[in-house]
Amino acid sequence: MLCFMLFWLPTAQAAEDTHNSSIITGDPHFEEAEEEEHIESAYAVLFPSFTLTLGVCVFLLLSRYIHALPYTAVMFILGTIMGIGAELIDNTKDHINESIRLWIPIDSEVLLLVFLPGLIFKDSFGLNVHLFRMATTQCLIFAFPLVLAGTALTALIAKYIFPYDWSLDLCFTFGSILAATDPVAVAALMEQVGAPPRLKIHISGEALLNDGAAIVFFSIFSKRFYYLLNVEGLGEDVGWATGIALFFQKSLGGVAIGLFFGLGLLLFLRLLNRRFNREENVVEVMGTAAIAYTGYYVSDFVWATSGVISTMTTGLVVKFLGRAFINDLKLLDDFWTLMEHILNTVLFTLGGVVWGAVIARGERDGVFTAKDWGYMLLLYVLLHLMRVLQFLAVYPVTKRIGLSTNMAETAFQVFGGLRGAVGIALALALDNRVNAAGADPIFAEQTTTLFAMVGGVAFLTLVINGVLAAPLIRYLGLTQSTEAREKIINAYETRYKLAMIDEMVRLLTQPRFIMVNFALVKHHVPLLRDLTRQQLRDAVEKYRETTPAEDYKPPFLKRILPYLPEDAEEKLYQQKRILDQTEDVLDTEAYARKLRHDQRTKLRRRRRQSSMRFMMSGEPLTAMEMRLLFISIMKAAYDQQVNDGELADQEFLTVSLHQSLDFAEDAVSKGQPLQDWDYVTFVDGPVQSAYKHAKKSSLMKKFFETASSGLNLKHKVKTLDIERSLAFMEAHRWAADYFLKEFQGVDKELAEAGKYVLMESQIQWKKAAAVLEKYDEKDVTDVVSHKFCSIVLNSAVKYIEKLVEVGLMNESEAEHHVEEIEHYLKDVHTCRNFDHPGELPVASYNDQQEQEISQFHLRATPKRSQHSTSHSIPEEEEEAHPGSSFFLAS
Repeated sequence: MLCFMLFWLPTAQAAEDTHNSSIITGDPHFEEAEEEEHIESAYAVLFPSFTLTLGVCVFLLLSRYIHALPYTAVMFILGTIMGIGAELIDNTKDHINESIRLWIPIDSEVLLLVFLPGLIFKDSFGLNVHLFRMATTQCLIFAFPLVLAGTALTALIAKYIFPYDWSLDLCFTFGSILAATDPVAVAALMEQVGAPPRLKIHISGEALLNDGAAIVFFSIFSKRFYYLLNVEGLGEDVGWATGIALFFQKSLGGVAIGLFFGLGLLLFLRLLNRRFNREENVVEVMGTAAIAYTGYYVSDFVWATSGVISTMTTGLVVKFLGRAFINDLKLLDDFWTLMEHILNTVLFTLGGVVWGAVIARGERDGVFTAKDWGYMLLLYVLLHLMRVLQFLAVYPVTKRIGLSTNMAETAFQVFGGLRGAVGIALALALDNRVNAAGADPIFAEQTTTLFAMVGGVAFLTLVINGVLAAPLIRYLGLTQSTEAREKIINAYETRYKLAMIDEMVRLLTQPRFIMVNFALVKHHVPLLRDLTRQQLRDAVEKYRETTPAEDYKPPFLKRILPYLPEDAEEKLYQQKRILDQTEDVLDTEAYARKLRHDQRTKLRRRRRQSSMRFMMSGEPLTAMEMRLLFISIMKAAYDQQVNDGELADQEFLTVSLHQSLDFAEDAVSKGQPLQDWDYVTFVDGPVQSAYKHAKKSSLMKKFFETASSGLNLKHKVKTLDIERSLAFMEAHRWAADYFLKEFQGVDKELAEAGKYVLMESQIQWKKAAAVLEKYDEKDVTDVVSHKFCSIVLNSAVKYIEKLVEVGLMNESEAEHHVEEIEHYLKDVHTCRNFDHPGELPVASYNDQQEQEISQFHLRATPKRSQHSTSHSIPEEEEEAHPGSSFFLAS
């Protein structure tokens, strides 16, 4: 919706102006001229789309290589370059240049309506309302008294230091514009370094409230300035009494309207209470955007109150009272984060464009000279001195009320008072309004100079303050990088290493990883290089205790233990086992009988639950319906592999696997059996056919051989073939296991239909397994081991993400570890080594280790349950699992 407004409004405005001027002039070639202008007006779509594309490139560059530069500052600089180029280069055939020219004179009211509601609502909804409620008195002091003082002091500077002979009303308008601060450049920094919550709420609360106060003062003083233009219908002679009444009307009226729309939005969210309806959740998010923009418009343009204060109040009401009514909070947060990023990207770039055009025009016409640059730098310094004096004056009060504060936090708050989106929007709106009104050129020159000053101050604060904020906050000791914090981070590092070991043990219970090469794993996963037997033993015991007895399978350790040195505790345990062997043998048979009884009991209970569920559903499912259910489970299995990192670097393979299920679903709905393997390999058909035809030509054959050698295509094709078979087999194993748990033990007709589906799945599984037989065992082991590494490393990333999500680790701390793991993952995906350091020959895995592995499993489990690892489901029970024994084969 907002992007459509961004694209359409400048186009419509330019098209309307052209249409009206053509009618007035009575041009006989009106239709032809109008057609040409419509084509040019379409260029307006290019600027926001080009800006967003440029923003993606800038963000990629800054996040990977230049962390110190703020994103908004760079976009403002690039916008400045584009504005200078648009002003100095007169090329009507340049689409970007024409698009920029259409956006520069954007209507002031449209500008505020498009950008401010989204930014204000996101900031207010992102506040910690409980801390904000405690710090309300402090934030109100930061906002209204300090904003009024800053407005007055800045007006005095403009009146008595600047040589521009501005009217007092324009000086106060100038002061109100510069009173609005923007924390966007330092907010991300404070999240990354783990700044104190009190400091974050003070900076965010101040910026949010003083935006409202600044715009209220701006509306009052700008009316007085517009009145001086002597343009009919523009401005008003606002006296002191009227001004005070107008202030309370806009501020308190904005609060009242914000409460009205906020409570209305709560009712709207309460009615949309179907949490599992995806479309309804989307409509909820759309409703928040609609209310934010509608409330702003009604408050500002209909009832003549403050749209900013109204939107801010609406956001606070929803955040404080409506979180329980929001079905998908993550979707809402993601939407408004995206909206904020888009609006800031376009607004800061547009501000830079207009500022660059003004600077270039001023230099060319002699309006903005070197002397004006000097006054701009002086203004930048004086604004900081004024903030120092203001905050020192109220420090004795703010220290004793609300959340309190200290001198270090106050110093950073003074330095973090950047000028940004709101100030740029107000100055741009003022300049465009005066130029569009056709006032005296002297006034237009004054507002243009004012905008140049505001843009210059925003540029300096973004570049200087934004860059120096990071070292300053660390110098002031406001980060969590203390000695105690480092100990905590080290503890988290140990914990996610243990999480990787737990994931490794879980994977080793799967038959597909029985051949894993642990030398390769240690090479690609450095955190597992110092793995000890005790750590592995603890992980096996944890997995045994947290897994239901009927689902537990002992991990395959035959290829792992030879790489782990035997410790002293292991030797003592082996001696103790010899002494306790007689007692264990006497107890084995009785415990085995008890285990079989428990397994049969749990199996019957699970069957009863499954039977009851399907008996209540009416008639049994047909074979076609069972096949469709199995395909749905297969889709979930492939999604699980993507989430686990098994297919993270195989986009082509992932698409072909999901596409095969779409083909299979269509075939099954027509009465055909399950045959998804044929559709997985279907995509290779045209490629192989083209290759066979090309080989008939000696020239093309030589070309393919050269290309294959240079790009290592044979290795890539082989790896893709093996990975496809492995992913396919694992998905069928996972789906069959889940299918058995859900549908076993129901009435005979349904059970027979399920058996047919499992039999068809088994046939498909065999087709995939036959592909692996074409390759050497070494090749298969290599691919399996690399896949094993990918899953283990991705498990560490997921664990770190959980730490960040619950607030135990901030983003800057997590970023270092995640980048390190991503580096390991890149090595895994690009590895072409046939042998790895420390690799033992396969012959070293002999049968003599069976006793050692058996003792290891016994050691890893409590004494009364240790015999469970050597007993599986009895034969009479296994018959009820059609096809299950097949999936246990390697």
